[in-house]
Amino acid sequence: MYIAQTVPSLKLVDGRRIPMIGLGTLTITNETVIKQVIDDGLAVGYRHIDTAYFYMNERFVGEKLREIFSRPRGSGPDGIGLQRRDIWVTSKLWCTYHSRAKVAEGLKLTLKRLNIQYLDMYLIHFPFGFEEGGEDIPLTPDGLTRDSNVSVVETWKGMEDVYRAGLVKSIGVSNFNVNQLCRLMRQCQIKPVVNQLEIHPYLAEVELVRFCQRLGIRVEAYSPLAKANQTLLNEPILVKIGQRFNKTPAQVIMRWLIQRNIVVIPGTTKKHRLVENFSLFDFKLTQDDMKQIYSLDRNWRKTDFPPARFNSEYPYNRMGF
Repeated sequence: MYIAQTVPSLKLVDGRRIPMIGLGTLTITNETVIKQVIDDGLAVGYRHIDTAYFYMNERFVGEKLREIFSRPRGSGPDGIGLQRRDIWVTSKLWCTYHSRAKVAEGLKLTLKRLNIQYLDMYLIHFPFGFEEGGEDIPLTPDGLTRDSNVSVVETWKGMEDVYRAGLVKSIGVSNFNVNQLCRLMRQCQIKPVVNQLEIHPYLAEVELVRFCQRLGIRVEAYSPLAKANQTLLNEPILVKIGQRFNKTPAQVIMRWLIQRNIVVIPGTTKKHRLVENFSLFDFKLTQDDMKQIYSLDRNWRKTDFPPARFNSEYPYNRMGF
């Protein structure tokens, strides 16, 4: 049995605190696997689960959470009993629910699948919206998305609605660029607490992270290891730094993010990786280490959703940094 550890948290602009390490569930769609990952993660000390409508695993996550919350205190593989308030659950609004009236509909589907009464945080998954009422990714014959062209401002009004209704505790965005954040900030009544972005040494996003932090918007990093990119994980700079601390390149990368005050959302199905990804607080990188890792930046993006590239809210070919 693992001994559950505690993890530092960051204060959000709305006053709530978010654990700095989350359990990423992207690509984990097998029921048995994801339920085991959640059990193992909670035993290690994870208290932050990140899922999404589009991950196709919310129902399995919900079933596991229901089982966990029904355990008596002192039971379960982690040796403790957990209640709803003990676990931070994040999910994301999908692109076919971007019109203001549709936001609540998308959220209620998520809450039903997760079998919980509220989300700790709800994010707009991508700034672009798709044609509503059909497939999750409606495509034209030439392979492009059928777009709704709903503005991020309209979608955000729907997010504010569900926040006021008490269905979510915090609201934020994901994959938003500077232009989109500026428009949102000019017209929002409730400020986004988070912008979740793809960030790793090959995509450092220095300016965008700095911009968000100046606005008081916390940054989360998904795909912090560039989806286990082996070229990245074998970079001599990372290997050498890791050897000094007796840490893996993956741990060095995530520590680099932590020291930038970025929440990390690694994903894995392996027990030893869950432990490894959680062991980031017993060493500290020097300024020179940080600079060396920054030097690996090549503006290489793993997630760019090319079928949506002509959408008016596509974030990667405009003023996005």
